[in-house]
Amino acid sequence: MRFGPSRFGLLVAAALLVASPSRGGAQNVPPTPPPPLPGNPTATPAIVLPATAAPTALPTLPVTAAPSPTPAPRRGRRAEPSGSPNPSPTGSAAATPAPPQFTTLDGVWELEMQTRAKTYYSHLTLKQSGAAGSDITGMWLRENKKLPLTGTFDGRLFKFTVTDGAVQYTLSGYVENFSDIVGLITDGKNQTAFTAEHRKREKTF
Repeated sequence: MRFGPSRFGLLVAAALLVASPSRGGAQNVPPTPPPPLPGNPTATPAIVLPATAAPTALPTLPVTAAPSPTPAPRRGRRAEPSGSPNPSPTGSAAATPAPPQFTTLDGVWELEMQTRAKTYYSHLTLKQSGAAGSDITGMWLRENKKLPLTGTFDGRLFKFTVTDGAVQYTLSGYVENFSDIVGLITDGKNQTAFTAEHRKREKTF
């Protein structure tokens, strides 16, 4: 069957009109949304990203203090072996007891008199009296004799007089802390140095 040009054109136009709605419809179809979560028809499922593991911390090494250098031993001493314990300090020796304290010349004094040939020992027994203790009386015990003694004392300096028959002795000098005497003995011709130490009184002469 033959168609005329006008009729063929009409058929082509009709075919284009039929094809155009279907092609355009295929291009404008919106994408299908994902199905809603159960129990909440309007909520859209959230996109969950994969969890990233936290970085692992490096282990902390213990800090060790550097050993202090050992001092070199001093000259003249033998070095002690390392690691040997130091000896514990020993207790100090008992203190020497204090000597008896004296406040007067009263009592017994041990007298020592030195000469070139010999050392002589004797004793004095002294007694202070008077308002200021300036008057001294007593005995000088020497060579089995008890010779009377008188004198004066001003708190440091003293002067004693002893008579032995026709001989008169003079003892003079100073007293240190009522415990020691340093002086000279004269008999008018000779002069001899002496010292005396205060002793505890044991008996009365």
